[in-house]
Amino acid sequence: MRKVRFGYQLDFRNPPESGRSFATLYRESLEQVELAEALGFDSIWLTEHHFTDDGYLPAMLPAAAAIAARTKRVTIGTFVLLAPFQHPLKLAEDAAVVDVISNGRLRLGLGQGYRQEEFDGFGVPRAERLGRTLETIEILKLAWTGQRFSFEGKYFHFHDVRVLPTPASRPYPELLWGAGAPRAIRRAAKMGLSFACVGGRKEMGIYTEALKQAGRNPADFSLVNSRVVYIAATAQAAWQEVGDALMYQAEHYGKWLSAAASTTDMSKVLIRPDPERLKHTSILGPPQEVRARLTEVLESGPITDLITVAQLPGLDPARARRSLERFGGEVLPAFK
Repeated sequence: MRKVRFGYQLDFRNPPESGRSFATLYRESLEQVELAEALGFDSIWLTEHHFTDDGYLPAMLPAAAAIAARTKRVTIGTFVLLAPFQHPLKLAEDAAVVDVISNGRLRLGLGQGYRQEEFDGFGVPRAERLGRTLETIEILKLAWTGQRFSFEGKYFHFHDVRVLPTPASRPYPELLWGAGAPRAIRRAAKMGLSFACVGGRKEMGIYTEALKQAGRNPADFSLVNSRVVYIAATAQAAWQEVGDALMYQAEHYGKWLSAAASTTDMSKVLIRPDPERLKHTSILGPPQEVRARLTEVLESGPITDLITVAQLPGLDPARARRSLERFGGEVLPAFK
């Protein structure tokens, strides 16, 4: 089997009923980051949203800087940062600083966003999301040269500006495009961006085929995918421990995705609060079963990075840590 890099993802979500302070959750989550590096994980990934009742991580780059300061080896990725809500020059500065602190370990995944509440909150028309994101990528590349530049776009206008420091990565941090719709996936390939895949085999196939059609070698790009992975004595025991958290997460995503698709039928969206579906899409159970399921996932498409998620919203961090330790000791070595 080809070598695949393994990552660990955090979103710092803290449902009000957890009874846990944000300070406690952040501290214990960052301790998991240090443990993941010690166990041999290759990367840490962050995901963001805004204006939620559980404090879903709204500030990825400050969190990435904290992770950079506490680690030495793992790469640090955003899966994904919502570009329409960022000022591109400030994003260029913040990302460059994180990349310098980490000595070139930042991987910047960008997405367009989809929740109307976020566009309303930031005062950005949802119809502008693609144009703003494309201009942001163009500006980031110019800014990271360290040279003075001017830019005249539809949404952003800059004259004779310079961004320092320049990133430690050369020529700049890896850029990934987060998307699920076929047209958007093909755009990533056309632009020469790596792919933060929020789907499965179908979406991976669209991306790799589009790379080939664009005359690009798929081996030159990252294809990042994620799975909830939780280890317990049995799959049933794992569900008993994480089922409520999985359902909570799926219910929120289901509402957000169905609203974005202008439908009230959650059965039509990728993530939804369906227990049997969640048991199937998540990888739950003892180490030997987890190893077998992971092998199936990795054989299903050209994944270069598989992100694992254990710290689900509201789950006791001690349980997530226990699963993480067992994964690092009893599963990860089989894939190294």
